[in-house]
Amino acid sequence: MKPQHLKAGDKVAIVSLSSGILGEDFIKHELDLGIKRLKELELEPVIMPNATKGIKFLATHPEARVQDLLNAFLNPSIKAIICAIGGEDAYKTIPYILDNKDFLNAVKNNPKIFMGFSDTTINHLTLNKIGLNTF
Repeated sequence: MKPQHLKAGDKVAIVSLSSGILGEDFIKHELDLGIKRLKELELEPVIMPNATKGIKFLATHPEARVQDLLNAFLNPSIKAIICAIGGEDAYKTIPYILDNKDFLNAVKNNPKIFMGFSDTTINHLTLNKIGLNTF
């Protein structure tokens, strides 16, 4: 499955599938810079609800991380998904993806650009297994 190309005005979901650092006050300046850069590319960033809930919350709630990813795939106005950061425990998301028929169908029926690095490699492998080309 190949997602569509991005164009000016497209919405891009920001998810945290690994570390919850994006929700910490000491990193807000980097979040603001990332949002600014996406807007300079004429894209509209959409911070998914759980992405900014902090390190402690996301470490203990991998299902919330996957819920953001699922909602991004289901939202027809979102054209791409960017993982905010790497980490060390994205592997905890895999059971909530591979054992979830709704998630599998969402990816197959709504292919989108998916980008991430480092720890997110496990999510790339999972999405590739489903059939989605990722970056």
